[in-house]
Amino acid sequence: MSPHESTAPAATKLLLPPESKAALAEHGWDKGTVAFGFTASESSVKLAVALHILGMSDVTWVTVSFDDSPLQDIPEGFDPNMMTPGSKQKIGVKSELYKLITGNIGHMPALAINGDMYLESDQILKMLALKNDCSSEVINLIDYSILYQEKIFEALKHWGWSGMHAAQNYSMVNKANYIDYGEGKKDEAWEKEITDVIKDFMSKLEKTLADKSNINGFWVGDSLTLADASLINWVQSLEGVAGLDVKKNYPSCYANWEKVKSSPPEGSLHFIYGFPVFCGFVAQANKDARTNGFDINKYWE
Repeated sequence: MSPHESTAPAATKLLLPPESKAALAEHGWDKGTVAFGFTASESSVKLAVALHILGMSDVTWVTVSFDDSPLQDIPEGFDPNMMTPGSKQKIGVKSELYKLITGNIGHMPALAINGDMYLESDQILKMLALKNDCSSEVINLIDYSILYQEKIFEALKHWGWSGMHAAQNYSMVNKANYIDYGEGKKDEAWEKEITDVIKDFMSKLEKTLADKSNINGFWVGDSLTLADASLINWVQSLEGVAGLDVKKNYPSCYANWEKVKSSPPEGSLHFIYGFPVFCGFVAQANKDARTNGFDINKYWE
């Protein structure tokens, strides 16, 4: 598919019932811009970087944790690695209140703009890109991320997250979303289909960089755009979670990521330095399986 033929949707606001709107108003989240997420996560970081790029400094952040804890002020002495910088409150992604304000979906990140609630990070970025008259090059790259994200996240579950969450007895997630992934859960045909999707996506990104005069850490031109926010997670996610040898197979994408890490954009520090901790847990949980041949890289040999 040509990027100009993409039908990737922008975010649409949730149709919240009156009780959800009342909950937003009760906590003062119906005015201004309120972002909900954990910016060390591979989805929330996109929104954090995007808001900084757009100069939206008046955003109120609420940390979202991976449990069912109720809304509370950030406790004194709370581990800064487990909160979104600048947030004053935290809430569990599985809590009744969070499910209420997100239409019983309970995903993060979420963005409330004057009481209208939006979900799905890349779709939110596309909405913001369209509102801010971003170039077609930027929007096309965001569309890539939207079009491929579902399948790539399935691969991340299969070769990475499922093993870690199983080892933790699914304490951080909904077990139903992970139980069908992992070693022995999918056949070779499914694995090949999913890895072909990753190859298509990453090859498009390699070509995007090949068409530039130099690799400078920016996907479009020589300054940050919303395309950088949308694509910021993919190398680290594929490498750290799925175990893909990105450096070998997609050297330009890897080199661009090294440039990003050398000068991290505002909003990304938590992801760049915090997310690898989770990747370490993933690697440890999948160590035996990967040694026994459950290795995504075999589809690149």
